[in-house]
Amino acid sequence: MDSSKTNTYTYRVLPQDLDGKRHFRAVAMERVLMNTAGRAANDRNFGTFKLMDTGGVSWILLKMAFEISQMPQEDDLITIETWVEKVNSLITSRNFAIRNEAGQPVGHATSEWAILDLETRHPVSITSDTTISDCATGISVPVAMPGRLKHLTTAEATSRHSIKVSYSDIDYNGHTNSVQYLQWMLDSYPIEKVYGRQIARLEIIYAQEVRYGETVDILYRDMDDGSTLFAVQAADGSDCARAKIIWKQ
Repeated sequence: MDSSKTNTYTYRVLPQDLDGKRHFRAVAMERVLMNTAGRAANDRNFGTFKLMDTGGVSWILLKMAFEISQMPQEDDLITIETWVEKVNSLITSRNFAIRNEAGQPVGHATSEWAILDLETRHPVSITSDTTISDCATGISVPVAMPGRLKHLTTAEATSRHSIKVSYSDIDYNGHTNSVQYLQWMLDSYPIEKVYGRQIARLEIIYAQEVRYGETVDILYRDMDDGSTLFAVQAADGSDCARAKIIWKQ
């Protein structure tokens, strides 16, 4: 791979990244990946705040999947290399390689992004900015992008409860931060199930914005194949986000 088109960053695992069993939280992993994407975009001059200040637009995450064989532990250093795979008119894909402190590969991630007009709330062209297009490498990772995930009905769901979106859920795009959806999902899941196993693969799809003051329902269902489906649903029953977790066996 052309190293001039990749960015690499190192992170130290902090105590707040761990759960009550000292497992690295899935939300911490998603947050690190999103921060990595943001840092790389900033360093290549197409970061969120530049887009907001010059064009009234901002990056939004559409999909993400990660697979990891070894979750980091407290005080570990992890290194994440990231690059743009491809750029289309309205969507760009960004990939990640995750390594432990010894430099050994422990996981990969893939993601899709769009640029949102903050006034109209509609996507705008990405290819008009050649700075972004010039970063495309065409290099994939051994992690499939999330496909279509099943819509959960109330009758199918094991559990359903409501959350009112508050101040701490909202980011600078004026809607719920992407990581918060996953936090809601895992908060809805029985803690003993989270403590009893770790994640091998997570995939999450963002379908529509959730804004301050709105009420959403969180659903989950354990599937026969051992995976778990989650959903965040609006008042009309439409999906705001869907996710699937495959647990380590």
